[in-house]
Amino acid sequence: MSDIIFYEQPLNERMRSFLRLEHIFKQAAYTLRGYSVWDSRSTLTSITSILDILARNDLKTELLKELERQEKTLTALSDLAGVDKIQLNNVLKQIRASQQNILNFNGQLGQNIREHELLNSIRQRSSIVGGACDFDIPYLHYWLQQSPEYRIEQLESWLEKLEIISQPISLILDITRESSSPINVVAEQGFYQQNIENNAPVQVIRVGLNKNSEYFPEISAGKQRFSIRFMLPQDENRPVQSSDDINFQLVCCAL
Repeated sequence: MSDIIFYEQPLNERMRSFLRLEHIFKQAAYTLRGYSVWDSRSTLTSITSILDILARNDLKTELLKELERQEKTLTALSDLAGVDKIQLNNVLKQIRASQQNILNFNGQLGQNIREHELLNSIRQRSSIVGGACDFDIPYLHYWLQQSPEYRIEQLESWLEKLEIISQPISLILDITRESSSPINVVAEQGFYQQNIENNAPVQVIRVGLNKNSEYFPEISAGKQRFSIRFMLPQDENRPVQSSDDINFQLVCCAL
């Protein structure tokens, strides 16, 4: 296991959506096979959160645009010396397969499970704090009393229908994160700032710190520059900026 923890800051709305969905899919995968009703509840909440994001965004178009952009960029690298063409072709095949899967899907992503009565009931109550209590949704209470094997099987079937989303998002973010290598830099008195070149399509800023570090970074980014403040947690008060010079790893993911 790496001793470095990376903190990430997306620089556009597309990457924000992708990173949020990646987070929710990972959360769902972690609780999916748990036998307790609380594991099943958590997985259901993750699935309905994914559906909520899909309802608010034209994710189908955004995925296709990003896959096309990455395909063009990577294809242009094929003639460069030193490029691992076998690995590059493998990645391009994955991109094209994801594109085709999305193009073959009729309608809005997620609609194949959106109208399921149980999921729909949970989504309708999601705006109410604690709105998924047993008395709020009797159907959910009944469903949670079924055997763990039954619950897990149904949850797996719903998540499988969402793989058309999770797989390309995972691929896109893997390619984005691996597009640039970390460099070692210093934040003087806990502060670092850097301009973003106009011709550099930076998608995500990543800040790497040793997992035992007493600091955490707050990253602010605009179109022309980004800044990083390293903060010290306080027991009860708000975190304060460190006055130390801090060594850290910086990755400006540009592809």
